[in-house]
Amino acid sequence: MSGSIFHSVYLDSSLCVGCTTCIKRCPTQAIRVREGKAQITEDRCIDCGECIRTCPKGAKKSVSDPLALMDGYDIRVALPAPSLYGQFGFDHSHEEVFAALLSLGFDEVFDVAWGARLLTGSIKEYAGGNHARPLISSACPVVARLIQLRFPSLIPNLVPFLPPVEVAAREVRARLDWLGRSAERKRLGIFFISPCTSKVTAIRSPLGYAVSQVDAVFSFQDIYAALKKGLAEPAAAKTPPAAAPPEAVPPAAATPTSTPLPASPYAALPRIGDLGPGFGWARSDGELEALDIAGAVSVDGIGNVIALLEEIDNGKLSEIPYIEALACPGGCVGGPMAVANPHVARTTIKALVGRETALSPEGPRSHGDTRLTWEETLLPKPVMVLDRDMGKALEMAERLEKIAADLPGLDCGACGAPDCRALAEDIVKGRAKTDDCIVRIKEKSVKIAGMSN
Repeated sequence: MSGSIFHSVYLDSSLCVGCTTCIKRCPTQAIRVREGKAQITEDRCIDCGECIRTCPKGAKKSVSDPLALMDGYDIRVALPAPSLYGQFGFDHSHEEVFAALLSLGFDEVFDVAWGARLLTGSIKEYAGGNHARPLISSACPVVARLIQLRFPSLIPNLVPFLPPVEVAAREVRARLDWLGRSAERKRLGIFFISPCTSKVTAIRSPLGYAVSQVDAVFSFQDIYAALKKGLAEPAAAKTPPAAAPPEAVPPAAATPTSTPLPASPYAALPRIGDLGPGFGWARSDGELEALDIAGAVSVDGIGNVIALLEEIDNGKLSEIPYIEALACPGGCVGGPMAVANPHVARTTIKALVGRETALSPEGPRSHGDTRLTWEETLLPKPVMVLDRDMGKALEMAERLEKIAADLPGLDCGACGAPDCRALAEDIVKGRAKTDDCIVRIKEKSVKIAGMSN
């Protein structure tokens, strides 16, 4: 992580042994191995975390904010991602995890599942309109950035809605402002608890809007041990104070729908029930189950997502109305900053959805006018073109084809590029030499040896 572009994925060069394992799995060919060390090209990286999963030496790492950052705020609100509740198996309920978060020093807890639940109705209504097909969910920032880089013609297919975490963060500020709570003290801090490297980046560099209402992002890995300790404490030790009288709660917050459950110490953001469909967004198929759009398709895993996007980019699959595309295997439960086995977490979330949905048929309502759609147009990122000057780009493309044709085509990766065509591109851009190809060097050596004989 360096330069002017923020990335949540970075290389610890002291651990890198130059093994080239990572270069094959990067979906945007952002990694090269030069002089025995991997290098990440910033303008191509989409923070998907695939290199973190595949690096055998742990040299690829993630950046998130330190928990000590909470100390700089007077009112501290936790926004747990739905997948957090899948990290503890069936041993602990939603209510127990919710209370354990409060025991860590958060003053309020507001589920990101609330944002997903609220978005569901609006997205379903949008999907019924006259738009490019198939519509592609924008909930996964990796997919949105991948489309910007590799499939810019599909940007109109992206559903132009804010991510659930941003919707939840805006709702928190609206509710606390309504109560005057944010004016009671100096600083309100909203902290997203996330399993996802790309969502750390999305908070710093938002897609479809300018500035996030989230102040910091804590990873599951950083908070897991403290939460486990909190969950192990006796129930009496972590029971939050009693909720405030009903008149202290904004009208929209007073109408959810379930049996009253533990509220935060301020009682401004009560624990809201009926969020089952929102919790479902944590796993693959969950968004589709909430939307209930006939003929919709779910795909997870970055390789599978790319294969599907290639088909759409080639004019196929236009009969599909909606695609839930998630970069991580199994969905957000498989995020690179998650802790639990993703298969177990997925099953846990599925059970949670069933329990929460059974509470009430009603859904959450926004307090005030919380905007749900993008505020800015998502633009292509032309980093995968040879040059912005069309004439020069055509000339470089011609050279690239000649060089690629002259390379062995083995795609072995020994040169430090993911395949022979990528090496040809690097040569054309002046970032590599033909002699970086090990096979070519061997061929030359054999030829020279034959001549000397």
